[in-house]
Amino acid sequence: MKLLAIVAVLIGLTACGGGNTNGSGNNPPAPLAAGPATFHCANNSSCPEVLIDGDPMASTNGVADAFRGYGDPSLEYDAVSGTLWMSYTWLNVIVTDPTPPAIVDFGARTHLARSDDGGETFAFVRSINETTAEDHPGSSIPGWAAHEVSTLVKEVSGQWQLLWLRYFDPLGDSQIRSDFRYDRSVGSDPGQLGNTSEEWIRGATLSPSITVQHNLSLIPELADCSIFTEPALYADASGTYLATYCQVIDSQGVRQSAIERLVLLREEGNGYSFRGNLLDASDAADRGADHLQQADIALARDGSLILIVTPILDNSDPKHQGCIVFDIDDLATASVVRDATGQAIPRTIITADGNGLGPGLCTYDANSDTGILLVITTFLENPFDSEFSLRATGIHP
Repeated sequence: MKLLAIVAVLIGLTACGGGNTNGSGNNPPAPLAAGPATFHCANNSSCPEVLIDGDPMASTNGVADAFRGYGDPSLEYDAVSGTLWMSYTWLNVIVTDPTPPAIVDFGARTHLARSDDGGETFAFVRSINETTAEDHPGSSIPGWAAHEVSTLVKEVSGQWQLLWLRYFDPLGDSQIRSDFRYDRSVGSDPGQLGNTSEEWIRGATLSPSITVQHNLSLIPELADCSIFTEPALYADASGTYLATYCQVIDSQGVRQSAIERLVLLREEGNGYSFRGNLLDASDAADRGADHLQQADIALARDGSLILIVTPILDNSDPKHQGCIVFDIDDLATASVVRDATGQAIPRTIITADGNGLGPGLCTYDANSDTGILLVITTFLENPFDSEFSLRATGIHP
């Protein structure tokens, strides 16, 4: 689910210098014969915070914004340059009119950072996009273009691709966000990302006044998908793949969680081909969750292909419950490793401190000393204060 939208529900409105990020002291426990390895990321120095030099958390007149921090990280290592790249969401408070009653919104945009020391430190490179004022092209309602949940990949050809979630946020109204779609930027190197972008992917519910390149709901297996959210790119010699969550809303506006699923597609010359469902509602139920979202696909250090997801409980505090790592058996058919009864077998389970939105949206690159990188949220209702921090678990599943 979208970061700003969930935070808005939580608060009743219905989403410094370089720090030492070496998580090497947090060694994963040895897997038990009867189950997966487990790790808890505490909100302290035992699970160190990742700071981004040149891109401090948002503040106004020297006072920290009540909505701030970094979210939605995506790691990708460039073996040619030896550089580790990270895209992420940067958050702040936007006050359009301070006159009571104040018009206040939450800003979200995508930033890019790099590490030249294997994830020990990160430095800000550039903004990919901004939270910009816009009038809805169909209704002319004033609002914001918000950007979050990016995914970064280097393809076999050498081209870099960045995909992220964009949506319309009405001015001063955090309840009625709409027109969720994916925008994309490509370049021959990461520094070119953001120079240009294109409206790339839509689901069934996008306003007809907005034109994008690809409507995934026209794929027969995805015809019931109202919104696609939480994208994850992965590339190897067989192609570039997109894992994305299919959210289903019926004609009465009621969400149909029982048929929602995490799907996998392969990018083709003229669009995308459906490869299969990675996980569905029954897999979520097996893990005591309502949804398994916020995917990341990566190679582990032993060469196996892994899928990382966040279990989400709709009516819980926190909603996000950490991260679960599964093994992918066959990317071509979107198959995860399962036991004789058909249950997906967890490889590693990571829980964490944090309340409100809660911990989750993990990313991993075997070349990063951070190990699995996750987001912890700390939330206060009165007075409202919400901070999102990146945490290095040191876990290499």
